[in-house]
Amino acid sequence: MPCAVMPVIELKGTGKTVTIGAGKTPVIVGERINPTNRKELIAKIKAGEFEVLEAEAKKQVANGADVLDINVGVPGIDEKHAMLEALRIVQSAVDVPLWIDTSNPEVLAAALKNVKGRPGINSTSGEEKKMQVVIPLAAEYGAALVGLCIDDSGIPQTAEKRVEIARRIIDRSEKAGLDRKNIIIDCVALACSTGESGARATLDTIRACTEELGVNTTVGLSNVSFGLPDRPLLNAAFMLLCAGQGLTCFIGNPNDPNMQVALKSSKLFWGEDKYGMGYLTYYRKRQAELAAAQKK
Repeated sequence: MPCAVMPVIELKGTGKTVTIGAGKTPVIVGERINPTNRKELIAKIKAGEFEVLEAEAKKQVANGADVLDINVGVPGIDEKHAMLEALRIVQSAVDVPLWIDTSNPEVLAAALKNVKGRPGINSTSGEEKKMQVVIPLAAEYGAALVGLCIDDSGIPQTAEKRVEIARRIIDRSEKAGLDRKNIIIDCVALACSTGESGARATLDTIRACTEELGVNTTVGLSNVSFGLPDRPLLNAAFMLLCAGQGLTCFIGNPNDPNMQVALKSSKLFWGEDKYGMGYLTYYRKRQAELAAAQKK
């Protein structure tokens, strides 16, 4: 198992502080406020109906999301206005920390200026033009920074190349005044349906970043199952494998019962659930919901 003692990152919302790196069970960052491949949400955002994000936020937090990723990147809209509306609505509805998820530097700067608490930035890659913009903003606003193991040559297929990019991002960030403990490396999850070595490279990168670089790690979990059947089960299984390599947080779907079981069982097995009460509480709640559904 990973032997490194992980640094601790504290993210703050309007009322809740979340610590990444303090336990063996990864922190889940809710992925559902993101219009990618979601036609109904795209239509709502285009129409300026941002109130839909309140329900999305509340449901994810109710189902166990520790942090929420906020992405409103829809072509043809005023993304800065949309992002500020999303922050206002979400932070009025829930008290958890947020990750600001945008590829637009102007939107990112406006979000960091207006968000409450201490957010994360999702993300910079190892591409030169992105590091030049995003890293200084993270340093200026004291945000945690996600560094994606992609550079100007694309997505490396091997763990070794990904770790090289991680080192580069860490080095540039430290030179800009960011402490290594405030950097989270995204080890990149690729679809297993397009290549047999993608998931293995991710797992090896997590372990190397944990043991060699001493940084927290994350992945966009659901990418690994794209194009395959039983995606929720695959995602949950992959999360547990990643946790075994040292993963400390991930972007995933907290509304999925498979993921909820995986997280509850992880805490149980790592001894982070005293007397198994968290698992038992979840189990009883789930059984009651199933019984109620059968009566309808």
